[in-house]
Amino acid sequence: MFSADINLGYNLSRIKSNYVFAQKMPYSFRINWHRANYYEQNRLNRFGFSDFGISFIYHDFRDPVLGKNFGLTGFMSFYLIKPAQGFQLSFLVSQGLAYNTNPYNKYHNSKNQLFGSHLLVPFDIGLYLKSPLIFNQWRLRLGMAIFHYSNGNLQSPNYGANIPSLTFGLVYDHSPYEILKEKHFPEYDKTWQYIGFLRFGINESDYYDSGQYPFFIPGFQMEKHLNYRHKISLGIELFVSYFLKEQIRYEYYAMPEYQIDEIPDFKRIGIYAGHEFYYQKLGLDIAAGYYIYYPYNFETRFYNRLGIKYYAGKHWRFSSGIKVHAINRAEALEFSILCKL
Repeated sequence: MFSADINLGYNLSRIKSNYVFAQKMPYSFRINWHRANYYEQNRLNRFGFSDFGISFIYHDFRDPVLGKNFGLTGFMSFYLIKPAQGFQLSFLVSQGLAYNTNPYNKYHNSKNQLFGSHLLVPFDIGLYLKSPLIFNQWRLRLGMAIFHYSNGNLQSPNYGANIPSLTFGLVYDHSPYEILKEKHFPEYDKTWQYIGFLRFGINESDYYDSGQYPFFIPGFQMEKHLNYRHKISLGIELFVSYFLKEQIRYEYYAMPEYQIDEIPDFKRIGIYAGHEFYYQKLGLDIAAGYYIYYPYNFETRFYNRLGIKYYAGKHWRFSSGIKVHAINRAEALEFSILCKL
């Protein structure tokens, strides 16, 4: 099915940025392609009805400092009631890549502390209500959504923007009756699986022009299917982030007011629990973690991760995702290689 949405909202940034937005309401529009993915409902698959697809999004902040964003995202919709020809209520999560036309520049655009690079990682969540068919295969769609843009600390500054929005649009459902057909679940492994992984990337501290440094996150997790669609996971990981090593050294030598008596270890160890919505070769991965080894007080001890995973055969998986603290404080854009042991 195809749909198009217009989104109206207002800008929110992290208070620390001290940026005053232009007093104009930003707007955006999004064009979506969905693929329906409905199976017979059962006791373990109460909310298993879903769509997945891709979206093109255009966002105009109506602020010359911030410019405009053009993006391409992947999304999944989880239906909260069984899809039918009547009203449909769904919860949507999406993530992708976007291009900002006017990022921070020391000489030409120093006021834009929200976006430090052209490349951004958009993320949004929303609750949507679709009407019954109004004519032919067309439906109306209304919703509430929160859009978030940041570059995952790929480059500073990176305070990001959060945009609560009301959305309205049209959906063309070219096969409205097919979603009522029952299908059989494919076979899946019901045992615990053991996974080794390596996450990696580059990022920068909040100190401007402090330089970009690589990070590496080796780890191990075990995971299990609850049913065909849903997985749970438990894991442990070691964070080796060289930007943090340089930040600690800088604060130790240049900022005596921090009262750092000795240079602490920059490495961290975290444990996490996660959930994955799985379909064929794609997965939407959400996890919450806690540092059990935390020698330096950086952000908070709790962290979250949202990523998209691709399954390449029985043993190898590849993913990309964003790791954040306090829900909206991005630390890193991570790329991962995972191997089933």
